[in-house]
Amino acid sequence: MIGDLRQIDVHAARILRHQLLRPGRPADELVFPGDDAPDTLHSGAFEEERLVGIATIMCEPPPDEEDDRAWRVRGMATLPEVRGRGYGGLLLERCVEHAVNHGGRLLWCNARAGAVGFYRRYGLTARGEAFDIPDLGPHYLMSRTLS
Repeated sequence: MIGDLRQIDVHAARILRHQLLRPGRPADELVFPGDDAPDTLHSGAFEEERLVGIATIMCEPPPDEEDDRAWRVRGMATLPEVRGRGYGGLLLERCVEHAVNHGGRLLWCNARAGAVGFYRRYGLTARGEAFDIPDLGPHYLMSRTLS
């Protein structure tokens, strides 16, 4: 049985961001613009009382756009030992729910190349070609219209 989702504070999210997404990188790279905005949501997936996955969603338009109803998923990750158990899907669905509840019309993210298949399963499509984020590797801008 899968664990539960809870809202977490940004400090808890940053611990897993550091461990899973930016190991060995400086602490200032764990702070995302918008982390402290009042409508930003940091979600955690828990197995028993252990934090095993995180996702952050914030109101932010994609690059070169000005849509104030666009929501960005950032810092989404799960511990390697729980991947494939559904935690990522639950976290992403919670992000979609939050965006819709706040009038969101577009969900987007910069997906690591290895996560493109995951995001496709949840209705996101790649927009354009791969681009490189220094020290993090190839990414794709992916998005999905919300209803």
